Amino acid sequence: MADWLKKANEMLGDLAGQAGRQAEILQLQAKLGSLDNDLDRVYIEAGKRAEELVQQRQVLDEELRVILDRARAIKDEMMELRQKVQDLRGPAQPEEPASVPEAVQTPVSEAAPAPAIPTPVAAPTPTEAPTPVEATAVPEEEAGHRFCTQCGEKVQTHAVWCANCGAKL
Repeated sequence: MADWLKKANEMLGDLAGQAGRQAEILQLQAKLGSLDNDLDRVYIEAGKRAEELVQQRQVLDEELRVILDRARAIKDEMMELRQKVQDLRGPAQPEEPASVPEAVQTPVSEAAPAPAIPTPVAAPTPTEAPTPVEATAVPEEEAGHRFCTQCGEKVQTHAVWCANCGAKL
């Protein structure tokens, strides 16, 4: 009987040790997820600051200027599309928001330069209603994120573990 209790005690100790290691692993993975989010925010801030410096002519990096020219071309195309949506809505419908977060912009291929003239977009046929931009717009803080199935907290789309509760996604 004592032998059985000793083995049961050892098994419980092993289980407790494994649970402790799992908890530590989950904490480290949560910390990694948090640091990944922080790094993404820092990159966004760095990009915005680089754009400001180029506009002020304090940075004269040719590659950075090319990237920002692509961003400007996308912004111009977005403005044209907003105007087309506004024209289709007519004066009776509410106006579109003044700005759509930059996170909604479509990714630009690094290899291909931006076209000098934006490609015209075909107007929708009269049978289909125009898609409102508000319905497809994603707030900047939600771009590139999804939600944890356990706690509902926002997580990176490529994350494997939730930074809040440590649940596997």
